[in-house]
Amino acid sequence: MAGRNIFLFQYGSNMDPKRLNSPDRLAGVAHEIGAASLEHWGIRFDLYSAENEYGVTDIVPTAREKVLGALYEVPYRSVIARRGQRSTMDIFEGARRGRLSNYKRQKILVRRNGKNVEARTYLGTAVGRKRFLRQSPEDRRVSKDYFKYLLAGARQFEFPQSYVTYLRRQAGKLK
Repeated sequence: MAGRNIFLFQYGSNMDPKRLNSPDRLAGVAHEIGAASLEHWGIRFDLYSAENEYGVTDIVPTAREKVLGALYEVPYRSVIARRGQRSTMDIFEGARRGRLSNYKRQKILVRRNGKNVEARTYLGTAVGRKRFLRQSPEDRRVSKDYFKYLLAGARQFEFPQSYVTYLRRQAGKLK
């Protein structure tokens, strides 16, 4: 599988290519494809980053919403690890087995230029959502610094202003 790439759909702070390609994340190996959408899903800020102590993004199935995000082409092993290991993406997304997992990796179909594209993304876990609800209202809030990454990604991929407004509404009052 050396040299094999897959598509990665990012809807949160990793929409910002500078963040995703930073040395502590994918270190420049993520190639920007462009904006893509995930129909019948909605953005929520219902997960808690214990490391950063604030609320972070998640996506949930809905009837009338859609999620805009950034589609990247990345090396296969940066997302899919060998058996018994965790990939680079799994590590910084907090995807693992058991009670500590905030996210799980998922295969999805996104729309790009009118066509379906198979990609991987990370969805919040039930355990992660319960952990969020145990936090104080202040700790559940999204940080201004975190939200700046979402805005940078939205600008980079030219999301409509109506979607930026939707993101702001979903995030609520920032801390």
